[in-house]
Amino acid sequence: MASSSENRSVSGLPSDVISFGPFELSRRTCELRKYGSRIRLQPKPLELLYTLIESAGAVVTREELKSRLWPEDTFVDFESGLNTTVNRLRMALGESAEHPRYVETVARLGYRFIAPVAKSAVPPGLDLPGPAAAGLTQWVRLRVMLAVCAVSMIALSASIHFRAPSAPVRFRQITFRRGQVSGARFGAGGQSVIYTAQWETEPRRLFEVSVRNPVSRPLGFENLGLAAVSRSGELALLRSGGTMNINGGTLSRVASAGGPFQEIEQNVFGADWSQDGERLAIVRAIGGAQQLEFPPGRLLYRTSGWLGHIRVSPSNQEVAFIDHPVRHDDAGDIRLVDTSGGVSALTPSWGSASGLAWKSKDEIWFTAARDNEPRSVWAVTRRGVLRPVGQAPGLLTLRDIAPDGRVLLTVESRRLEMAGAMAGDTQERDYSLTDWSRIQQISPDGRWLLFDESGEGTGWQAISYLRHTQTGETIRLREGLAQGFTWEGSAVIVLSENRAELWRVPVSGGVGERLPASGLTYQWARPFPHGDRLLALASTPQQQPLRLYVQEAGTGKAEPFTGPLMVRNAAASPDGKSIAILSPDGALAIYPVGGGPPRTIPSSTPLAPICWSKDGHWLFVEHLRSAVQSSAEVSRLNTASGQVRTWKRLTPSDPIGVNAITGVSIAADEQSYAYSYRRVRSDLYIAAGWK
Repeated sequence: MASSSENRSVSGLPSDVISFGPFELSRRTCELRKYGSRIRLQPKPLELLYTLIESAGAVVTREELKSRLWPEDTFVDFESGLNTTVNRLRMALGESAEHPRYVETVARLGYRFIAPVAKSAVPPGLDLPGPAAAGLTQWVRLRVMLAVCAVSMIALSASIHFRAPSAPVRFRQITFRRGQVSGARFGAGGQSVIYTAQWETEPRRLFEVSVRNPVSRPLGFENLGLAAVSRSGELALLRSGGTMNINGGTLSRVASAGGPFQEIEQNVFGADWSQDGERLAIVRAIGGAQQLEFPPGRLLYRTSGWLGHIRVSPSNQEVAFIDHPVRHDDAGDIRLVDTSGGVSALTPSWGSASGLAWKSKDEIWFTAARDNEPRSVWAVTRRGVLRPVGQAPGLLTLRDIAPDGRVLLTVESRRLEMAGAMAGDTQERDYSLTDWSRIQQISPDGRWLLFDESGEGTGWQAISYLRHTQTGETIRLREGLAQGFTWEGSAVIVLSENRAELWRVPVSGGVGERLPASGLTYQWARPFPHGDRLLALASTPQQQPLRLYVQEAGTGKAEPFTGPLMVRNAAASPDGKSIAILSPDGALAIYPVGGGPPRTIPSSTPLAPICWSKDGHWLFVEHLRSAVQSSAEVSRLNTASGQVRTWKRLTPSDPIGVNAITGVSIAADEQSYAYSYRRVRSDLYIAAGWK
């Protein structure tokens, strides 16, 4: 590669910023920007971009990229890893392999950067002093800058390569049926595993399996989830209904051998026993927020997001947990709170984090992912010293650690899929794009689906798209979470990943325009049916619990019209005067936008509003009978009389592993529809040998 350095387009290497098309790449800050807006690009694709630009116009072979991006002692499927990295880079640049504007594939050889490249001057203080600078070749100086950026990226993102362990790690599979494991702990003494699972189309049940004889036996508890197991073998169980994701469930304690239940707490999301088995730490839903209590009633931490995988320390003096700032999103960081309420953030934020346990008195192990790497096992000390532990094929979730160091984990295949049928279709179609396709809305004419992707397929980065319902044509809009079509249908609203910025983006694509700031941190923001207003579930730094707001899109002015509140679904009436929500207590309530108390419509099961009919007399609602549903019943509810008429049952063609219908959109013609459904397949493993 050095022999071609004199012919490179980027020959003025002391420059700080390299420009190509609408993009600017800074070697000083290691950032890629488009029209001034930062493009979230993980370290591997960013390193690939630097490498290709360094040899702009020349072919960089796959072998050269292998040695540059993956050191010899890194264990990775290189072919798959490079293909994935190139795809991530192209997705960030908004191009395809078939029609490249920046990165061209040279068949059976490698890749070439083909766009014209320009540079700008180096800021003061970056030039190397004296004769040393004159003695450096341009190529060496670029390599130095790249090395600095590489070190910075590693330090900022903790994207550390996993190396071969000193001793072999042994994996033993202990479950073998098709379905999802949703909770698991070692039993007392570590010689058995107790877990919750939903196998095939059966109800969710509790099971126990010996680590020596992997044949599971049911424990007799149905439609209950395992929260924790004490050292004496007492179980903490959660009973949840259709509003579990906003209201929590009922926490009970019972001996693993059976016996009477003792209901002890309400509105609970998670729990863990103290080391002596006498006290519980819990996460409770209250007033538009979640809070960590240890023991119950003693508040230690509160957030408008959600708290996952709480674990009491061996000393009983702290609780470790994953702090997720956004509801229904597993991005977050690892935190520690002591019994006086002092909080420490132990790690930076991860694109996906799930699963945590104490390995020792000083070290916490957890599973998380950043960049385009799979979710892996990491360790962090109380002082925030981070190190990699290991990885394995599949999506890992750490469940527990036995006293002898064996690790209990699930290996999962997880997808959010999208299906639907338009008016005139005789059967449903699959509209999924990658691995996490979240439907938001169907355009008024039924031609376009607005959705976003935020899973492994996009490197855990949220990107909004439009997809044509007949041709399959897909338009990449911009980074961020899709919120809805503007009332006239010419643009869509996209929420940035920092949750503080809203963008109006033309349906034809393009940069779009940022809406005036409101000072809110959004969970979501939906355009009203008419006019330049938004309905938002949000919070402010001064008022952390969530509330419903009406915001003027043109000015950013936002006013709450409810008190602290968490909602599962919300729908604005055609005249924009009423908002239907499903409240945490399972009631369907209609709030007047102008203020005042809500009107409640009685129902035997929780009803989640989807949208109003065109005449404003009916609500389309989804029945939420349990926390785990492989299909969904959608009905029309008369808001005046309370009459309910079945409209349609939504059932994925393959129901195995489907545990929730997570979103439904119905078009203005009241015939076309689309929905997203979550599919998780998982197996339990015990790993021995990780240090």
